[in-house]
Amino acid sequence: MKLQPIYIIEDLEQLKTVSDPLRAKVLQLLIEKAYTGQQLAKLLDMARAKVHYHLNELEKHGFISVIRTELKNGIVQKFYRAVARGFVPSEKLLPYVSEVESYYRERTLSVLARARRRALTAPEEAFQIQSSDRSQWPIIMTQVEVKMKKEKYAEWLRKFRNLIFELDANQDEDGEWYYLTTVGFQTNGPLFAPVEEEEER
Repeated sequence: MKLQPIYIIEDLEQLKTVSDPLRAKVLQLLIEKAYTGQQLAKLLDMARAKVHYHLNELEKHGFISVIRTELKNGIVQKFYRAVARGFVPSEKLLPYVSEVESYYRERTLSVLARARRRALTAPEEAFQIQSSDRSQWPIIMTQVEVKMKKEKYAEWLRKFRNLIFELDANQDEDGEWYYLTTVGFQTNGPLFAPVEEEEER
């Protein structure tokens, strides 16, 4: 089964279904690989019945599907997988502001949690730096706060996304694996105090 690049969420019930924090977490896992309900319950440290309930809801609304079954100790095990790598609400759902906001907030938190887990399980060599020249580092740790017009920010994001697509399209069969995640969103104000303010104190 090949995942679609993007699945468009067409109705409000779908959007509400996937805005649930636990379902967002389950869906994130199933984007990466196939799992059974039992495997997910163990990963999430939750009761199997609860996980199966959420799997049923995700399957009913078209977010996941059973890609194979295996017979183990006389029990049929279903392996679930997401139908796409990304899920985006359609334009007709944009007026439902709070539901769309909940969906994207949960997606962002889910991505950040997954990035943390990936960092914790990465090999030691991932964080071994051989040079003081940052341009040679195989890792990137960047936080930046910028103040600009929405149109200018949107244009920069378009260029950045094109770089990501270029990266994805130019993989090497005999290369090393790298993980890259990015989040960006509007905030209420800066977290980092300007250096001038610190010097005045």
